[in-house]
Amino acid sequence: MSEIKTNTIGRDFSLGQLMKFVAAPVVTRLLVSFLSTLDDSLFVSRYCGQDALAAFSVALPWFMFIDAIAMILISISTVCSIKMGEGKNAEANSDFTTITLVAFGTGIFFLGVLLLFKNEILIMLGETEILLPYASTYFSVSRFYIPLILVNGIFNSCYVVAGKPKWSMYSSAINVFCQFFFDYLFIVRMDFGIIGAAYANVIGNSLVCTLGLFFYSNKTHEICFAKPHKKVLELCLTVFKYGRMQFMTSLAVAFGSFVSNQVLLDIGGERIVAAYTIVANSTFIFMNSFFGLVGSLSPIVGYAYGERNAAKLSRICRQAAILVSILMSVLFVILFFGKNFILDLYLTDKADPQIRLMAERGFNIYPLALLFFGYNVLVQEFSNVLGRHKLSIFLSMMENFVFQNLTVLTLPRLVVPDGVWMSFSVTEILTFFLTCLAVYKNKDVYGLGRDGLATFVND
Repeated sequence: MSEIKTNTIGRDFSLGQLMKFVAAPVVTRLLVSFLSTLDDSLFVSRYCGQDALAAFSVALPWFMFIDAIAMILISISTVCSIKMGEGKNAEANSDFTTITLVAFGTGIFFLGVLLLFKNEILIMLGETEILLPYASTYFSVSRFYIPLILVNGIFNSCYVVAGKPKWSMYSSAINVFCQFFFDYLFIVRMDFGIIGAAYANVIGNSLVCTLGLFFYSNKTHEICFAKPHKKVLELCLTVFKYGRMQFMTSLAVAFGSFVSNQVLLDIGGERIVAAYTIVANSTFIFMNSFFGLVGSLSPIVGYAYGERNAAKLSRICRQAAILVSILMSVLFVILFFGKNFILDLYLTDKADPQIRLMAERGFNIYPLALLFFGYNVLVQEFSNVLGRHKLSIFLSMMENFVFQNLTVLTLPRLVVPDGVWMSFSVTEILTFFLTCLAVYKNKDVYGLGRDGLATFVND
């Protein structure tokens, strides 16, 4: 086993070194989420109107469903990191290549589904007579970049495993720049309307996919393309084992988003959907940085697990908790004091003033969830990487299916008008209590016991 293949995610990190290593993925996820989420919804809101924004939001559960599929596939990064820790680099490369091909084939399948049943799916999602023309126009083009989304998800998740986390920043920067430029060109200058956002996404994802193909074709990288193997089903089952928590989480989030849209349309119509979209999208921007942090730490945890290095694993878990606390504090302050700036970006002077008033109220309550969200994500992901799959799935389903749907179905009607905004924060608080209980009962797994060792890895 050559040293170059293991000397990046396998080395011992101090807190400062770990912070420097994860900085690029965290900043990348934050900026890309900020720019891309703000990108489509910003241009759609300002230049296509609030109905177009509401239509975009109602259609969002479909893309969340695609993200759920992607969550399974990108767990190949965990599988590869564990095999690299075990010294099986060639097998890791073969697994990576095989899953990339599976991802592309899966994307083609869902493209075919949309080609056949586009309007039926949109009506099922809850698009009203007013909103359906906007959503149908957007989907007529956006469906063609589904295969690229799945492949790019794998590429971005494996840059860290390859020891090149900055490449995720490079690819994301290209994607965001292209989407902003072409959104401006197609929507503002050429007046294409909402379909211009779809064209911009296709172009941006195509360029990022090309960059990934170039990177992973380089045989000197720690993860690269190799000959795919024939044990596709066995590999898919292994990948699913590590990705099922993220899959079920994303699926539950998609269902929760669907339920939320129906409740909001019922109690306030298109206006409250538009206001909710602004607040939820803005908060999601900052939530996404936690996924960048935890996602970049997971391969390091997986490598330590593959080594059966209890002391290293214990140290990483403690360092991760510190990093989440720092990130949580910084993001909450930024979002709380930057809410007026965000509202000014979304809404012009011609926008319905009631939408701004509702969104301002939401910004005072909804982002409180950030104070708990990062810890919940950290424990769920680390539990999954360390083999506690059932615990991870239990916490995720309680958060994203039970608590989320329970709060969104009850609070908006029990607490008027703030129940709409309270639902997410209450969900994360309830999940946090379960998370604390899970950490206490599994303290030796995370290296938080009296001996300071993650004794689980020696089982």
